[in-house]
Amino acid sequence: MLFRNSSIYIIAKLIPGVMAFSALAVYTHLLTPEEYGVYTLIFTATIFTFATVFNWLPVGMVRFWPSGKYDEGTFISTMGILYRCLSLPIIIIAAIIAVFVNSDALTYLVAALFLLFSHACLKHGQMQMTSQIRPKSYAIMTISYSVLALLLGAMMAYLGFGPVGLLLGIGAGMLIPSLIQSYSVWTKYDKDKFSPELTQKLAIYGMPLAASFFLEQIANVSDRYMLAWFVNEAEAGKYAVGYDLAGNSIIMIMSAINLAAYPMIVKLLENEGKEAALEYFKTYSVLLLGVSIPAVVGLSLVGPNIVNLLIGAEYRDSVTLILPWVACGIFFMGAGAFYVHLPFQLSNNNMGIFKIAGFVATLNLVLNYFLIPLWGMEGAAIATLLSFMASVTLGYIFGQRVFPIPFPAKDVLKILSAALLMGICLYLLKDLRGWLPLLFQISSGLGIFVISAYLLDIGGIKATIAQYLKMRQAEP
Repeated sequence: MLFRNSSIYIIAKLIPGVMAFSALAVYTHLLTPEEYGVYTLIFTATIFTFATVFNWLPVGMVRFWPSGKYDEGTFISTMGILYRCLSLPIIIIAAIIAVFVNSDALTYLVAALFLLFSHACLKHGQMQMTSQIRPKSYAIMTISYSVLALLLGAMMAYLGFGPVGLLLGIGAGMLIPSLIQSYSVWTKYDKDKFSPELTQKLAIYGMPLAASFFLEQIANVSDRYMLAWFVNEAEAGKYAVGYDLAGNSIIMIMSAINLAAYPMIVKLLENEGKEAALEYFKTYSVLLLGVSIPAVVGLSLVGPNIVNLLIGAEYRDSVTLILPWVACGIFFMGAGAFYVHLPFQLSNNNMGIFKIAGFVATLNLVLNYFLIPLWGMEGAAIATLLSFMASVTLGYIFGQRVFPIPFPAKDVLKILSAALLMGICLYLLKDLRGWLPLLFQISSGLGIFVISAYLLDIGGIKATIAQYLKMRQAEP
């Protein structure tokens, strides 16, 4: 089931990933680096606000919905009231700010608010489908969002509305499919079904996560703001393109596998016990690392050709320079969020994540402060990599104390060996340019890794394939 659901979630992430690559190509041709810098600063500020204020609710839903202890009406009613209570202070603060700013700033504020609440609707809908283990519904919502956001955002930018138009278009692309897909569930909302008990569970589980998300987002976005501060918005815009290029590929893959596995791990832990959950976790960890590690190697070596084909001329040199650093940093960020930090969530001990996030945020700010003046955006990328490496190291050390998880050392060595062979192949092809050479690079690298994975029997892949073929032959 893990491989089947993961494949659905990967498709649900793959098409949006293609849309995200297309969006980078379109936006970097329609917006100047200064305009893209303004867009990315507002966009990341909005995501930062969501992660700090709202994100603990959908995360808590994924943790407690699969247990089946609360019916849909109780869950959705409780969540709805909590969303309303959290939204009110934001609206009041925005209204106060609106009194004191000029018309241009007011326009940006309205666009940011619209994007914030649209993103909240989308994330809730996605996590609701994940909680219910409905990967196909998740795929429909996510693919619809990615297509609409690209079309509407590109149209607004093309019509000359600049960063504001882009934000409004993306927000509309988020809102429309989430409302359509989640409407039937929200009809069960009844304020009388509000559960204080569920609220307490969500708060105890989620509040440390909310604080952790706040600190993690500091580490995740501070580089852009400090680049804008030390250099200018154009430098932040160029850096953001490279960061988004890596994030839209590596994190896309890692989050897809996590979405398929985490609800099942929780369900097994609640219903069948720790041993069953850990056995499933081992398979999950091999799949997570077995897909993400070669993705980092491939993007680092094939990236210059992708940049040359997709990204606007004003951005290319900068993106090519930082891409290997950022790709590695994104991998460690995903390894923290989707692997070594999970023991804290599974044991309901999220204060551990908070403490690690506090250290990493501080480290990231200090590194950015010293490295950006020296090396510019390359310094920011190195700061990101070092910060998330520290996050993974601390997460694994302290996570093992609260909820020991398996580390498949032998399989990781096999994955690294297969990735090394793939890397040697791609290194020999790295200077090729063009669409056909890109297809050749990807197919060659992927082919080398898949063959190596089979020969090395990573994760028992030989037995898995043999069992699958036997089942197919047994079918009438």
